[in-house]
Order: sequence, then C-alpha cells, then structure tokens
Amino acid sequence: MLTSAIIITIIAIIATIDYNGPLLMLHRPLVTGALTGLALGDFTQGLIIGATLELMWLGVTGIGGYTPPDTISGAIIGTAFGILSGQGATAGIAIAVPVAVVTQQLDVIAKTVDIFFVKKAEKAASKGDMSKIDLYHYSCLLVIVLFKIIPIFVAILVGGEYIKDLFDKIPPIIMTGLNVAGGMLPAIGFGMLLNMMLKKKMWVFLLVGFICSAFGGMSTIGISLVGVAAAYLFTNNITPAEPKVVTEVASNNIEEEEYDL
Repeated sequence: MLTSAIIITIIAIIATIDYNGPLLMLHRPLVTGALTGLALGDFTQGLIIGATLELMWLGVTGIGGYTPPDTISGAIIGTAFGILSGQGATAGIAIAVPVAVVTQQLDVIAKTVDIFFVKKAEKAASKGDMSKIDLYHYSCLLVIVLFKIIPIFVAILVGGEYIKDLFDKIPPIIMTGLNVAGGMLPAIGFGMLLNMMLKKKMWVFLLVGFICSAFGGMSTIGISLVGVAAAYLFTNNITPAEPKVVTEVASNNIEEEEYDL
C-alpha cells in the first residue's frame, strides 16, 4: 500500500495545484477518480466512481468567502476505498461525502494559516521586494497542499487494510440503502447546477433536452450535440445585438464631434 499511497498522494498534489492555479479541470472528481483507479490497478472502476461523484458535485463551487466541501480529498479517498473494499460506487459515495465535509474544515484552517504569509507579502510589497512576494505566494500554496495530502496519504496507507473488513461487517439492508442513496445523489448535483443555470431565458433549453430524452429517445451524446447547436444559434443570433447598438452610438458620437469641429 505504500507505493499506491505515494502515487495517489502525487495525484492529490497535482489536483490541488490545479484547483488553486491554472484550473485545467484536473481537480475534478472524474479525473482524480480515474487516476486513483489507475494507481490501484482498476481504471474502469475508478472512472465509474469518479463519474458518479462528478455528477453529484456538479453544482459545488466556492463563491466569495464560502469554502465548499473538499471534493478533491473526497473523490480520491472515496474512490480508493470503493475499489479496495470491492463495493464500487456504493462505498465510494458513502465515504466520499463525509470525507469531503470533514476535510473542508482543514482547508479553512490552511487558508487561515496563510494569512500570516499574506501579511508578510504586504510588507514586502511596501518595500518593493518582489522576490519575497513570490516566496510568500508559493508558501501559501505549500500550506494548502500539505493540509490536503497528509490526510489522504494516511487514509490510504492505514485505512486501506481495514476498509474491506469494515464493509463486510455492514448488514445487507444498510448496503441496499447506500445503493439507493447513491442513485439519488447525482440528481441532487444536477439540481444544484440547474439552480444556478436556469434563468428567465434559459429554461427553454432544459425543455428541449427533456423532449429529446423523453419523447425522442435520444442518447446523452445526441442531446449534448443538440445542446451545442442550440448554444451556437443562441450566441450568434441573439447576443450580438448589443454590440451593434454600442457601435452605432459610437459612430454617432464621432459624427457629432466632427460636426462640432
């Protein structure tokens, strides 16, 4: 388990840096779950668990000072334990959700500690010392990474040996309940996402997708292609109207200025 724990920890480092920097979507559960499965020798199961968690956490985002559940730790530990226990997505979701909530508080603590470096950076900025500003900036990232990877490494290294025995002792009726809950949670993720997306002019696209699925029998890929086409038409036929008005006003102002001269 030591080698697997080290590889998974490296995955967590990459995901954490991506989340706090370039945002190449390497931190999403779909990617981290698949990579965790690959590290444990079961890429397919990792992809399944990661995709399930991705659907569940579609609408999870940090707005303002709010710190969302730690989906990186939740997805990695949940996927790892789901594979090691042999219970798949059922165990993955059952473990990922509480882990994400608990490690969320560690993320808050890490960012609180980073205030120390922010104050140091402010003093360096007042003196014009740019090299120290970079140092304090990356020190903040280092603290966040450490608070993220230490729990993941310990959980995989220590908990991996006992997780299968733990789930073997859980009564079948509870596992059945976890299966049902696992099927419902992705719907909650879609609901959170739609709550942000559905505005006055956007509900019609949901209706189009529903009609394609319920009455047209189209696959998810087919509906996605219809969505791409609808988005293209909407973007090119509706939104360019505003820039035309601005252009006309600007040209009128130019004509008036030339006339005044």
